[in-house]
Amino acid sequence: MTQNITGRWVTEPGSKAFLDFADGGALSGSDGANRISTSWQADGDEAVVDAFLTTQMAAPGMTPWVGRIHRVTVDGDTLIVLDHAGNRLGEMIRDTGGEK
Repeated sequence: MTQNITGRWVTEPGSKAFLDFADGGALSGSDGANRISTSWQADGDEAVVDAFLTTQMAAPGMTPWVGRIHRVTVDGDTLIVLDHAGNRLGEMIRDTGGEK
């Protein structure tokens, strides 16, 4: 799982919403308005995201479900984001360094 998840994931090219999984277990991200800073660990074919605090600001174009992340799984170049109950919140794509 570690090799597949590391790197930056975005909701769509050019989006301000992202998740950046580092090799050492650090996770940073944003829903487009609020920052996320926490850690993660592999759990079989998934990764579990540790609890984190974030502000609750709103901004045009934000992707609010990103801030409810608890668990993820990778399917090719798609990151499937799940909440605490295992509900599918949305999908992200691997950022290949294109438009920012």
